[in-house]
Amino acid sequence: MAAKELIVLIVRDGGLRSALIARLSLQGESLVTLDADPEDPKVHRIAPAPRILVIDKAVLGERLATVVASNHWRGVIALAEDVEEAEAGDPLCIVPRGQALAGVTEALGRWRLSRDG
Repeated sequence: MAAKELIVLIVRDGGLRSALIARLSLQGESLVTLDADPEDPKVHRIAPAPRILVIDKAVLGERLATVVASNHWRGVIALAEDVEEAEAGDPLCIVPRGQALAGVTEALGRWRLSRDG
């Protein structure tokens, strides 16, 4: 069962974005897709907390650590071209783009399991 967090997708590739929308929707997730800077105050008004960000790592570049540390997001899942396997952590998980569908759902499940005990 899905949790109460809102999943915010900022994924540029239309095919991957559509696949993530389908997968997450079928799992009962509440989500919104945006084409915006994740630290823009408008995003925080559109997407109320608690929220989890799923974003292309390349969109953030050097700002990834800043976004994670901002406390605006319960978690950040960054989709990356430059990693071979997932780098799981809390509140950041880096997932290879080629494993995005499974990696995003696994990260959400892992976080919720550890939080809910």
